[in-house]
Amino acid sequence: MIQLSTDKYISKDSLIEFFEPKNIKKYENRYDVLHHAIKNSDYVVTAWEDDKLIGLLRSSGDYTFTQYVNNFLIHDDYVSRGIASKVLDLYLQEAEDVDDIYIISGRKVTKSFTINWFHHKGFEQITSLDDFHVFRRSNQ
Repeated sequence: MIQLSTDKYISKDSLIEFFEPKNIKKYENRYDVLHHAIKNSDYVVTAWEDDKLIGLLRSSGDYTFTQYVNNFLIHDDYVSRGIASKVLDLYLQEAEDVDDIYIISGRKVTKSFTINWFHHKGFEQITSLDDFHVFRRSNQ
């Protein structure tokens, strides 16, 4: 059964197991720094199956006016199972008092389904350049 959490504590081993297959170059051999960054994020929502990390969304900002989603990732084996919706919905509930939430993405967002999904979740695409997309949700 999938469990969601807003606890910022994630073991380094769980982070490595989750991030290594993603091949995100900036995190390679810097998992200690990533672990620290997650603990210092304003909001963190994770999805777990037993003790396996399968989804992560984290953001930083000023808690009131703006939050920037730094990571929003789902384990490849769990894509298209509704986990991203559950993670994002819990995040939006946690950050409901924030005026503007931005998601900046450059990976796998060129699919029209993903762009439409962000629109369905209340985000508008405010800019796009090649594979780089910025979405904003205003809670005002």
